[in-house]
Amino acid sequence: MSLSKILTEDYLTCSICLEKFKDPKVLGCTHTFCQHCLQDHLDRNFRGCSRFPCPICRRQWDLPGGGVSSLQTNHLLVSISHTLGQVERAKNAKKCEVCCLKKVQNPPSATKRCLECEESMCGDCSSEHVLHKLNRDHKLFPVDQYDSDEYVTELRARQNILCDHNNKDPIDIFCPACKKFVCVGCMVLEHQGHDCLRINIAADKRKEKLELHVKPIEKKSLLYDQFKTAAEDQKASVEQGRKKAKSQVNKQLELVIKMVRQRAEDLLEETDATSNAKLEVLNALIATATSDQNQLNDVLDFSRKLINHGNDMDVLQMADTCEQSSASVQTLHIPKLPAALTQLQLITNKMEECVTNINSCLGDVVPAASGRLVTTFKVELAKELISHMTIDGYGGTFIGIFCNEDCPRNRIHIYDNTFILLGTIPNPRAEEKDMFVGIAIDDDGNIITGCQISNEIIVYTKAGGQVKTFHSESPEAVAVNSKGHYVVAGRHTLTVHQKDGKVLQTTPDPGGQYTKYIHCNVNGDVIVSDPGDDHIRVYNSTLQLKYRYGTHGDGDGQVDAPCGTCCLDNGDIILADLNNHRLHLVSPDGKFKRFLLSKDNGLFNPGNVTLNHLGKLVVGERGGRIKLFEL
Repeated sequence: MSLSKILTEDYLTCSICLEKFKDPKVLGCTHTFCQHCLQDHLDRNFRGCSRFPCPICRRQWDLPGGGVSSLQTNHLLVSISHTLGQVERAKNAKKCEVCCLKKVQNPPSATKRCLECEESMCGDCSSEHVLHKLNRDHKLFPVDQYDSDEYVTELRARQNILCDHNNKDPIDIFCPACKKFVCVGCMVLEHQGHDCLRINIAADKRKEKLELHVKPIEKKSLLYDQFKTAAEDQKASVEQGRKKAKSQVNKQLELVIKMVRQRAEDLLEETDATSNAKLEVLNALIATATSDQNQLNDVLDFSRKLINHGNDMDVLQMADTCEQSSASVQTLHIPKLPAALTQLQLITNKMEECVTNINSCLGDVVPAASGRLVTTFKVELAKELISHMTIDGYGGTFIGIFCNEDCPRNRIHIYDNTFILLGTIPNPRAEEKDMFVGIAIDDDGNIITGCQISNEIIVYTKAGGQVKTFHSESPEAVAVNSKGHYVVAGRHTLTVHQKDGKVLQTTPDPGGQYTKYIHCNVNGDVIVSDPGDDHIRVYNSTLQLKYRYGTHGDGDGQVDAPCGTCCLDNGDIILADLNNHRLHLVSPDGKFKRFLLSKDNGLFNPGNVTLNHLGKLVVGERGGRIKLFEL
């Protein structure tokens, strides 16, 4: 933002008294208020409290021991306010001040202003002014440039403060140890050995440090934008599903007699209730994301103004506050988007059954399963197989390529939401004959995977840069739970890690013949599967086993090499049944409901299954086909 835009009455107006700031005090959230306004606000509403909420964003802050007067003064605002006063004085000087001193009758209008002398002059006087030897380096500005960034910047650069010891010598030294501005004499006499710096050098160093705090905030703000875009896409999908389901209900209603009309109205209400519940979740997440992003942007905006427009003293006086604000907003977590919200569909029975069962005749609104193949693409493989797969909240697809015979072939492919290959992460442990196991995306947008032999969890950026590694015993698959923790399915254990690798909880989990798969639903349940077992295991958020689902076979509730899982928003589990070429739909309490897709829908060896941000089902087949189905 330019300085000319910053120098506005709105920026310099207290939001409590709606007047120009007096003794401005800034809180950790960067919101600023007059000292007396804030004091009055606390006296009326929070007398005797050691903490109080910001009147704007409602974040809680501690009141210093010295009270409101001990809060950080907003030196940037004071400095900018002083500059605005200089600009206003220049604008108010309509007549040539030199001619006025000469007592010229009807003095002419001022056309320029000397920044050194702080006088406005007419054209003749300004021309004569620079002819004098002592004035030749004086800078003159035309009156029509008083609102320009160049003029304001010059004023800011010329602000001169005198040293406290005599109020005569200008300060040009900053002492980091004492955090004081001093003149050269005071530095020599009173601050020897304090590593004093010239103000501009000290400010440049502090700006570099501030920039390190600002850049991750900018990146996180972009992630909030992406999150809200994906959430709005899900809202549109919910509305589309609502429209489709209600249309089906109304068409069915036309086929039944008047006695079932009440049932139809009940279904409409159920549809609205289901859709509204989903929208309420999304709206709440968007509201939280917007609120958190506003906090980020407040700190970002304030820091950027300080970096770009604060003079050296402003930077040094305000840097601590900015860094503390930056640290506080870094603790914010981007909300985790729930599993893609599926559309609704009315399932009906034959019309002749309506005489005996009116409710059954009208049907129920349930997640649709049309089985319509929307698109497919092929991952080019040689000796490899697709191992694990996941999708981020914006439709990006991440596919693990597995080759047991040739470890250097192990890699992760990164695709955009149109399945264009964006990049590849090569196997960093090929020489140790190790390989990638599992893929997940955390709430910072990073890629989490593991290497079993080296007992590592590795975190990458989407650009493929390695962020960090930490130990986890024999990892085989990884997921991210609703709290943002990493949940690792090890060879014989199930472990929850913080992002820094610290173990929060662990429990035994049976080892299998093949590499495991893991998924966490929005309620914190953990679903573990292994193609070598004839069942999946479902744990609650505290890693207590809730139930097992499946026995060996090809009938209802039977599996042959269970692989990847995902969950619908109502808690139903979708399970990839590899050798039976189908997907199971399992209730949240572990009961078989039906086969969602099968070989008749074109499935062959489905190993992975997930939902994208628009509610479509993405199935990864072992042979390399990625198929997108309408649900």
